Amino acid sequence: MLREKTNRKDEQAKQTRMKIVRAAVRLFARHGYHRTTITDLAQAIGLTSGAIFHHFPNKEAILDAVVDWVERGMHIYSDIADNAARGSLALIEEVMRVMCIHFNRGPEATICLAALATEFAGSGHPMETRLKGIYQIFVDSLARKLADNKDVKDPGAASMAFIGAVQGIAVQGLLRDGERTIDELAGGFLSLLKNW
Repeated sequence: MLREKTNRKDEQAKQTRMKIVRAAVRLFARHGYHRTTITDLAQAIGLTSGAIFHHFPNKEAILDAVVDWVERGMHIYSDIADNAARGSLALIEEVMRVMCIHFNRGPEATICLAALATEFAGSGHPMETRLKGIYQIFVDSLARKLADNKDVKDPGAASMAFIGAVQGIAVQGLLRDGERTIDELAGGFLSLLKNW
């Protein structure tokens, strides 16, 4: 009986932590890390600031949890590249297809990494190095596949530019909500690459 209560309590704590992380993702994507307060976060999910601090010792711990969560998403894209036979339009289409699925499930989660990268770029904060490392996972995977494409002269630069383009599409998806779907924007981008 006691063990069952402990397991239930642990599960509730885990769910609350995830609720905090997801709310932080939304707020950091929209307002930035520095402009988001613990009070904003608590209000977004109907908790007190004390309840937030029960699960995370400070705001930076929440940032670390958010980055851990979005990093897992970046691994999905690098896995797609790693499993592709070679660098091709089909590989780019698959990455775009998965991005659209992720965006439709959680638009802010799709751009949170970009928002944080923009906020921490040039800051000298250790988070800047961590964010670069997360991006590098995908850059390296895609660059390895693009290296076998004779039309791609600098696979590393092409990979970095592609990430920027994909994240830009996601930002436009948020900005133009109701005007254009993410699938339409992705289709427009892919149409640029066909038979150029």
